[in-house]
Amino acid sequence: MTTAAEYAESVAAFAHDDVPGWFFPADALLFRAVDELQGERGITGDLLEIGVYQGKSAILIGCFPRAGERFAVCDVFGDLDALSAENRDESTTYYPGYERAAFERNYLRFHAELPDVHAVASARLPDLLPAGSFRFAHIDGGHSYDVVRQDIATVRRLLGPGGVVVLDDWSTSHAPGVGRALWAAFADGGLIPLAFTPGKFYATWDADGLTGADFAGWAAGHAELESTYEHRFGEHTARHYTMGAPFWQRFAPGTPVPAEEE
Repeated sequence: MTTAAEYAESVAAFAHDDVPGWFFPADALLFRAVDELQGERGITGDLLEIGVYQGKSAILIGCFPRAGERFAVCDVFGDLDALSAENRDESTTYYPGYERAAFERNYLRFHAELPDVHAVASARLPDLLPAGSFRFAHIDGGHSYDVVRQDIATVRRLLGPGGVVVLDDWSTSHAPGVGRALWAAFADGGLIPLAFTPGKFYATWDADGLTGADFAGWAAGHAELESTYEHRFGEHTARHYTMGAPFWQRFAPGTPVPAEEE
């Protein structure tokens, strides 16, 4: 089985990264940060990804389960009848011809067996998964406000102590519903920011769990990650992370920083 470090390295090495999708090196590192920091704290539980596309981030998450832990994924896999009109438009625009077989084929290149696959709309997850049993959840399913709002509520119910949620496309212009749902959860639901990249936002509801300082400390030991000053969110702080000069010198010498990492 591929290790987390090995797969994160393959994501960084653009010339050798042949799994389709939008999962960038800074997030591959921060996914590892969540897993390692939780391990140091003794935080246990299952892992979840809502929206898998062809498996690019799921492959990495699949490296994280420890003894007794499971990894579950949820996706409608091209079943457009399970989607709202807005999400059908999103799916046909960005994921044409998307099939479950592509996800399974890519995942099994790196793992001996598939995760627990729930080929249903994410709104059904509260009836399928036990509350309080997860330590990590990546939300990357439908990007409309109503769907993301429901997914956030679902994940809050599923996460246990020390659990971390990651929201994809929180700041991208083609998915305004994600940002709207994220900030509503921050303003009204006690969501605590931990870290963010151009594409993903890391947070928790557990005031006794991981902190922005934990992420900063982890990043300090990884020279390829670059962070800003602390951004204040009420009584909490979080930093913005991108890939720094050591990364570009190693993997793409002489290449300008791409827009996703600016």
